[in-house]
Amino acid sequence: MEVKQVFPIFEEGRILKRDSLDLIRDYAPDFFSLLFGKYGGGVIAGFSIHGDGKNIVVGPGILKHESSFFCMKKEARLEFGLYGQMVQVVLRRAGSCISPDFKTEQWELFLEPSRALVEGEYELGRFLLEQGARLRTYGEYKDFNDLITEYNTLNPVGIRFACEGGSTLAPWILRLYGKGVLTSPKAEPLDLSFGVACLNSPCVSSELIQSYLSAREGVKNASHGNLDLYLGLKRLYARLVSGGEVRRKSRGMSGKTMID
Repeated sequence: MEVKQVFPIFEEGRILKRDSLDLIRDYAPDFFSLLFGKYGGGVIAGFSIHGDGKNIVVGPGILKHESSFFCMKKEARLEFGLYGQMVQVVLRRAGSCISPDFKTEQWELFLEPSRALVEGEYELGRFLLEQGARLRTYGEYKDFNDLITEYNTLNPVGIRFACEGGSTLAPWILRLYGKGVLTSPKAEPLDLSFGVACLNSPCVSSELIQSYLSAREGVKNASHGNLDLYLGLKRLYARLVSGGEVRRKSRGMSGKTMID
């Protein structure tokens, strides 16, 4: 399935068209550049995914690629028949073309068996769906441990979510981590601070996640890949929420932990 984005081109001597003015009204590139110019490539917002029984439905969204922004304004439906195998929802830049009046960036949205992506391709989620089963997606996860299951659950870990200086895990992944940690009696002040950041910040950078993991585990790891970040958080979540670690007592506080 091909999806496009059109930009108006204004040059001296050309007739001003209503369509060009409508495009200016609907799309403000300068606004995006000011807000997200320092962000790396990846999803800015949207691209929610769910199934309707026959199709995989991808909602509207905004994605940054290099210095440009792609806005998909309407939801798209992808016919699905790849049951019993891991598949990815992929958005791929297919090129651009220029006419005297418009510049058009061409993108393709498709489903295919899971593989390593190349430059210009962005994963929007992956899943392994059984025949007759319903795809569980955003809002249906029970907790942080429920993000990845073997069957019938949308796995969002591979989504590159744009942040300042690069990309990171999707915000709803980190919110689930923060919710669990903040209710854990085993959490230490550093865990609580990070949990608050996960809940309050629209985007938590991969550098911050890695710094937290390094401080908490005592091992410096230079890898910032989404899967590495998720697995590191999963190890800590198991210790803090599922058992094995007790919050240390603060010195001189008679067993009480003070949180500012």
